[in-house]
Amino acid sequence: MLQPTAWFRRSPAWMRTIWREVVAFGTVGALAFVVETASFNLLAFGPPGEGPLHAAPVGASAIATLLAMLVSWFGNRHWTYRDRKGQVKPREVAWFVGVNLVGLAITAAPVYVSHELFGLSSALSDNAARLAGWAVATWVRFTVYRGLVFTSHREGPSDVPGLVRRCTGAWCGGMLWPGCLALMAAVCGFVVSTVFRPGFLTADSVEQLLQAEGARPVTDWHPPVMALLWRVLIHTTGSLSTMAALQTAVLWGTLWVLAVALWKRTGSRPLSLLMLAFGLAPHIANFTGVVWKDVHMAYALLAVCAIALFARELPAEHGRARWALLALGLLFLAYAILVRKNAFPAVLPLLPMLVFALWSAPGRRRWLIAGGSLLAFAVVGSVVVSSVSHPVATRQYAQIPLDDVTHVLTPQEVRSAAEQAGATPSFQNDLVRSAQNCRREKIPWDAYFTCYPHRPGYRDSIGPHFTADEADVLVKMWVQQMPHEAAGYLKYRTRTFVRLLFEGNLRYAGGTFDGTPKNVKVDPTLDAVLRSYVTGFAHDIPWLFQAWFWLAVALVLTLRRHWPGPWSRELRLLGLSSVLYIACYLPTAPQANYRYVYWPALAGTLALILIAAEALTRRPALGAVEQAPERAAAGESPTPPESPRTPLTPTSPVWPAERDATTSKEVGPRPASSTRRGDIAA
Repeated sequence: MLQPTAWFRRSPAWMRTIWREVVAFGTVGALAFVVETASFNLLAFGPPGEGPLHAAPVGASAIATLLAMLVSWFGNRHWTYRDRKGQVKPREVAWFVGVNLVGLAITAAPVYVSHELFGLSSALSDNAARLAGWAVATWVRFTVYRGLVFTSHREGPSDVPGLVRRCTGAWCGGMLWPGCLALMAAVCGFVVSTVFRPGFLTADSVEQLLQAEGARPVTDWHPPVMALLWRVLIHTTGSLSTMAALQTAVLWGTLWVLAVALWKRTGSRPLSLLMLAFGLAPHIANFTGVVWKDVHMAYALLAVCAIALFARELPAEHGRARWALLALGLLFLAYAILVRKNAFPAVLPLLPMLVFALWSAPGRRRWLIAGGSLLAFAVVGSVVVSSVSHPVATRQYAQIPLDDVTHVLTPQEVRSAAEQAGATPSFQNDLVRSAQNCRREKIPWDAYFTCYPHRPGYRDSIGPHFTADEADVLVKMWVQQMPHEAAGYLKYRTRTFVRLLFEGNLRYAGGTFDGTPKNVKVDPTLDAVLRSYVTGFAHDIPWLFQAWFWLAVALVLTLRRHWPGPWSRELRLLGLSSVLYIACYLPTAPQANYRYVYWPALAGTLALILIAAEALTRRPALGAVEQAPERAAAGESPTPPESPRTPLTPTSPVWPAERDATTSKEVGPRPASSTRRGDIAA
């Protein structure tokens, strides 16, 4: 007999036995593939040439995949993973069904693209498309089967590497898996950028584009920094599509950093893939390529979260890298403030998240440096942008008191209040007509655009604006009248805020509308595909696109005193950022658009993924500890549980609890590598 080589003897046990899993899984997969392919062809193509589902190839693909699921279940459970077979558990069935539904979508997607985008309908093209989807789906199934589905009777958490272990070995020390994640993120970013090319535009986006091209003066109604950035990109590349490509690259680069940080912490490749899939969720992908200030702000804040989670995994000796990450994070925070004025409340909780991720005990000096630098970046950035672009003042803030006096006061009271505030007769008439129009049409808000009388062509010069005297009159009217109309004001603002929470619209911003410039041409087929994807989910799962749901998620994240796991502080600060951002619309909400909760949707989705990752990686490990007395009773030698105060090695399944330096309370587990000896010296 051949003797095992030295390398084979030194290799881990799971590596020496994984070949059996691969062969068995491949055999079962091949059988399932034969069943799936044969049933698909019978349903779609015959005999005799046209099957019963010839006109519905996607349905035929779905039915074929469901049949293959049954073959896969019995084959893998009773052969590939027979050593782990036990009583069927709901968790096992749920994971199996879930991963196969994902596989169904992966397998059916190429068929849909082949038919709808390329117009191919032959048997060869359909089977080629299914083969590509089947290859990707098979890899996903194998990874999840061995890590999450068939795990009932493992000998221990270290026998086979799964999802309950922290990352160890060559996959962690090297760049193989991060490189794979980077490749997948790049492919997803390219596909998304292609779908949105050259960038979907709304009315706000068109105004910004015209300012960037120099067709209109830059105003402060929309962020000058965004128009200036777009102008630089157009002059540098000669293409207006660069802005949409840039924000798509920022999103997928951020998701790649988050995926790597999650993989470093959990050692779970499926969970890192779940983080990448975050960007393909319908309530996230709907605005990815829409050139909008809300999107820029949300992606800048998400990038700060990615920097914070990545910084937690840095070894203690990387002092200079921490300062560089601090500077990068502050730049993103400053940009978020510059591009969206009401981003400031959302920024406040993210600054401590960033600082605490870089240093466990920052100290007064670091806090002063971080806070002062953020203030300096925002102020200097605002001064530089203003000096370069020279924005025309539109006094947009007057839109808020206009809404309040128009909807709280009667038309007669509006005239009296305007006269008392010193308004000109012409402006008095405009305000009265605005109040009358809103009452007659029952328009609840956004009085400037929907009720206020404008001169013809008022958008053609510098866009919507108030004169300085008109803005002063509106502010004076608000100060003089609203304290006496407190009940009416609270009733009106509560009503508008409730509508924002429960009647959100604009879940999808299409690629074209009546005001889109002629040089912006999007692919109508890709636009229709994306619209169908987003609106389908909006119809079936409407709460994904409503503010009340994300406010509820944010409140739970904020108010829960302690979250188990390593991200307790981050989860609470993410929730607080979302709560503050939504709350700032209570006195200011001009509409009920979904874009006003786009950042809370991003933050809430990130938090839910982190909570799911902690639950999936911690529960099996705790189950192994709970089974220790049973093993001892059976004559086995149980592994003594680690003391919560003893630092664990990177291969330990459970991390010790971390204590907050200010309250001496446990705030979540933290790896031993995060004990930063150079904090004070740095």
